[in-house]
Amino acid sequence: MACLCAGLSLAAAPATRFPAWRATTIDGANLDLSAADRKVVVVNYWATWCAPCRVEMPMLDAAYARFHGEAVEMIGIALDSGASRDKIRRAVRVSFPLARLADTSIKPSQVPGALPETRIYGRDGRLRYTFRAGKDTLDGPTLDRILATLSAER
Repeated sequence: MACLCAGLSLAAAPATRFPAWRATTIDGANLDLSAADRKVVVVNYWATWCAPCRVEMPMLDAAYARFHGEAVEMIGIALDSGASRDKIRRAVRVSFPLARLADTSIKPSQVPGALPETRIYGRDGRLRYTFRAGKDTLDGPTLDRILATLSAER
């Protein structure tokens, strides 16, 4: 089930290499993902109003708990326009960092047009997997297999 962003007129054009960008998390921490060099990076685009997005959050959080110590970084980017940090914090309870799109340096051309979307970058910085709403299903075993394989690469 896809959660289409009817209000967004931005086309998805994911970079083939991890775009170095900064974010301020909903907890106020500064996050510089250019410092994630040589790590696997999972970027999940979601919104509080997107039911499929909220459904997959526990699976993402479980994978983060298992792989964070193995050179894996994860961030959830909330595409809610005008949502407060507190509203986002209340919508999902996860241990990985969350940020509002407005609090990042992500370029509009890098934002997906449908939610949820998860992009996984390898330790080499290249985009290795994209799971798009309505096209690909990301489940726990698949994510675990991908993260185990990518984190083992040198």
